[in-house]
This record gives sequence, structure tokens and C-alpha cells, in this order.
Amino acid sequence: MRLLAAVLILLLSLDTLYFAQQSPRGRQQTSAQLPKQGIATTDGLSCTRFEWDDLSTKAVMKAPISLDGTPYWYQLDTGADVVIPYGSPKQEGWSQLGSGIRIPNVRFAGMSFPAILGYPMKDMLDSPSPEALHGTVGLDPLIGHSFVIDFPKQRLCLVARPDLPESLIREADWSPAEIRHGKLFLEIELNGKKFDGIFYDTGSSPDALSVDFNLWKEATGRSGAKGATTHSSSQSWGRELEFIGAPASGDLRIGNHIYKRPLITTTIGQPDTFRTEYGAQGLLGNALFGRSIIILDLGSHPQFGIIDINPQ
Repeated sequence: MRLLAAVLILLLSLDTLYFAQQSPRGRQQTSAQLPKQGIATTDGLSCTRFEWDDLSTKAVMKAPISLDGTPYWYQLDTGADVVIPYGSPKQEGWSQLGSGIRIPNVRFAGMSFPAILGYPMKDMLDSPSPEALHGTVGLDPLIGHSFVIDFPKQRLCLVARPDLPESLIREADWSPAEIRHGKLFLEIELNGKKFDGIFYDTGSSPDALSVDFNLWKEATGRSGAKGATTHSSSQSWGRELEFIGAPASGDLRIGNHIYKRPLITTTIGQPDTFRTEYGAQGLLGNALFGRSIIILDLGSHPQFGIIDINPQ
């Protein structure tokens, strides 16, 4: 009996190991296990094409969205938690639903919704120009799906999780993620130190990594503005902010992807904004992913996937 029990335990262990190895999203790949990159494609998926507001800066991702049959341009902002129409919803005829509004017949990134919730920002005036931004798309409609951002082909693809192509699942370098306070937090390693307070924010598209001031000083070895290598300004929800930047002292690792001494930015005028407003340490923008396909797998155990396309 003891011998039979031992054999059964061994067989069960081998069976568990086999199925763990066969699950592309359930395993952690080492650098040696990473498949050859550049084969996966979004061809064949139902996608829409996003546009950059300015090709020189690539500061804003303009995403087409259809609301009750009317097309608009909204900013794709994964740092926001909800859909935010600009201006008053009365002119659109949308009905109030609690603190939000019910928007019927929505199509976004290749997926259709009978209705979604929106939360208007009345102090952001809606522009009459059809090419201008009329709102913001945050994480809310993406939850429960797989959201693919194909940067080289400028495609956005929102698909049911079982319909994510095997080639994308297999070739992605997956790392764990977590949704907290309406934001998607990633596990990263910077200068050899692990962080779990960095969220992915396509609304801060030009940034590689932006953090609070004290962390910026620690990560760059600089003491302040005089030691910065870059100085810039940008708009954030109608406010003009001044940013300084400098290369990290070491490398940034996301999963098995290593980015050599990325530019880290901060704003001295708001030195603790990530900690006080978001309970975070900083954000990761899109600057590192211009040659990549990014996958947000937003099931009950979210994951962040990176596929390099034609890497240099």
C-alpha cells in the first residue's frame, strides 16, 4: 500500500507539473525560456486605429469611440478609472444613473457594449471640432477583457479573454499586475530594487517613468533641479506642470524585459502627488514601448504582457 501511494503521489505531481508548464499565462518565463519575438501580430483581430495628437511628442493617444451612434475622439488614459465625457451630458440626451450617466450603444476598440457608465467632467469644455478630444476612456470598460495596444501599427484591440490569440499569449513576456484604487499597478525592479507602487498610465504617454521627488533623487542620484538633464512642461487636466528628468542610476526590469537607465521624471511643484493622491510611488508611461505590443490581461488575476516587434 505504501508503494502504491508513493507511485500515485509521484504521478499526480508529474501531472500537475505538466499542466502548469502548458499554461502560457500561468508560468513565469526565464530569459532562456523567452520565445523568439516579432512573430505575434494583431492582424485578424477586430481593432481600431488610434492617432497621436502630435507625432513629434506623442503626448496624447486619440482613440475613436462611438457613443449611441455618434463618433468621437477620446483620450486613452489607463491612469483614469472611468469613462469621462467632457462638458454637460444634457446635450447628448444621456440619462442620469446615480452619480454617473448611462451611455447606450457603445463601440470601442472593436468591441460593442449595450451601455456603459460615464462620469462627465463639466469644467472640461466639449469642443465643437470633430477632430478635438471630447472625453477620456479609462480602465472601467476594459475590465474583464484583454486589451491589446499595438504601438507599431497604432491599433487598439479589446477582446474577450478566451479570444486572445494563442500567438500573443505564447510570445508575451508576462508579469503580475494588480488593480488598486482604479489603477493598474505593475511589479517592476529599478536599480535592483523591487517596487509594487507603479501604475501604467497611457495618459502620461511621453514618460518612461515618473515618480515622487524623493524617489527620483534616490533613483537618479541627483539632488534637485540643478542636477536634472531635462526640463519640460505639460498639461494635466487643465493644469500646467513643470517636470525635471534624469537617467536612472541603473536599469528598469519589467518581467524579463530590461530597459537600460531609463529617463525618470518628477515635478518639484508637487513632490508627493503620487503618494498623497493615489497611494502610489509613480507611473509608467508609453515611452519604452514604441516598438512593442502591450497586453493588459484584466481578469481576476491581471497580468501585463510585452511583445517586442522588430527590436533594434
